[in-house]
Amino acid sequence: MKKVRGVFEKVPGSGSWWICYFDADGRKRREKVGCKSAAIQLYHKRKTEVMEGKKLPENFRATAVLFSELAEDVLEYSKTHKLSYDHDCYRMARLKDSFGGRRAGGITPQDFERWIGNHEGWKPATANRYRALLSLTYRLGVQNGKVAQNPAHLVRHRKENNARLRWLTPEEEKRLRRAIEARGPQYLPELEIAINTGLRRSEQYRLTWECVDFERQLLTVPQSKNGETRHVPLNSAALAAFLVLRRHSDGKGRVFSTSVLDIGLSRL
Repeated sequence: MKKVRGVFEKVPGSGSWWICYFDADGRKRREKVGCKSAAIQLYHKRKTEVMEGKKLPENFRATAVLFSELAEDVLEYSKTHKLSYDHDCYRMARLKDSFGGRRAGGITPQDFERWIGNHEGWKPATANRYRALLSLTYRLGVQNGKVAQNPAHLVRHRKENNARLRWLTPEEEKRLRRAIEARGPQYLPELEIAINTGLRRSEQYRLTWECVDFERQLLTVPQSKNGETRHVPLNSAALAAFLVLRRHSDGKGRVFSTSVLDIGLSRL
């Protein structure tokens, strides 16, 4: 098919054609049109209007983009780039129930504030997770040219209390060891690694043997909570625990197949 400058099919084979051009102020504009012939016709019309210096509307597509469309875009992004994809799916399902059929550009910060406020039992951290997901949703929408602004920026960030630290007391550690040992002494290395590395639960149970460097006594976490790689030195207790686990494995794939810590913690 012959290509026409400024006219393109965003998803090949979809039958949905777009136009791209620069207005009289030098701003890049994109419009979703429909069939190719209509897109070509509109492209030439817009180019003529630009040459004549006509003032163009701020956003031609605002009425066509629903919140549900932005939601699908952000979930696709989350699946590839975020560790919290499952949580995003759950939260977005609730957002879509309330806003899915509404025009994305017409939803105000007050609408989101009111929706969050209707969930009185939510802790500040829960409200902030929804705010963060909304912000990412609209940020991607702005980048994709589907909306003009991000209303989530004006949604109030709730103050979280992160001052409380939690650690095992000596007595709790003894009880946890007894609970896990009752399950089977072969599970104790999991506890040793958790205590002596400080890994998050998700980090520990995603470990593969490639992450464990016995020679350098170093553990590599390929993707931490903030998406970056980090390294954790292994002390003698953690190193010994990994050696025990390796003696009972083929040294390939995941270090842990299941988690026994949850069983022990539930008995504290």
